[in-house]
Amino acid sequence: MKKLVRATALVSLLAILSMPAVADGDKAKFEALERQIEALQTRIAALEAQQTFTSFMPDFAERFHVMHRAGEAGDWAVASHEFQEMKRLTILSTNIDANNGNLMQQMMKPSFEALENAIGHGNQEKFQQALVQTIDTCNACHTATGSGFVQVTLNARDSMSLRHPHKLMQREMAGGHSHGMSSGMGTMMPAMPAADAHHDDTGQPAHKH
Repeated sequence: MKKLVRATALVSLLAILSMPAVADGDKAKFEALERQIEALQTRIAALEAQQTFTSFMPDFAERFHVMHRAGEAGDWAVASHEFQEMKRLTILSTNIDANNGNLMQQMMKPSFEALENAIGHGNQEKFQQALVQTIDTCNACHTATGSGFVQVTLNARDSMSLRHPHKLMQREMAGGHSHGMSSGMGTMMPAMPAADAHHDDTGQPAHKH
């Protein structure tokens, strides 16, 4: 976001400098535009300071938690929904921290493949294996980034989740069960969906994982 705003501001200023002398009224408008751009940069900087990689991770952990419970309950519709949100958040992570976000994508790739395959086929045995693989990957990623003391677990008695209640029931993925589901990672990181295409938890209290 910051790069986009800076680029926009630069283009605006270059356009102004390349224009012939203007009347005082037009000059005042340009100065007002510059102030608006500066105010927008300040707001974006504040938002970026608020959303760090550390504050981002509980959202990802929550999606994993709900996917875990949904899959165990045979609710593959909810499990698939939460898994797609995990992938979407992984894409967004690079905008928060490019280095950690890229590392997260690379390390999570095999686990995402395993989860996608298990959920797509409604296979409980493979799902449990994929969950363990994902937990191991998450903890290895924490260690790689100097946060090895942050350990996630599948044991609900050793974890916390303070939001996002779900009523779970046995049901297939939206669109029905499909053994023809792509198993490759070509679809692992799809284009980011529209703003209204995903579940929005804005304004909900955060939780620790």
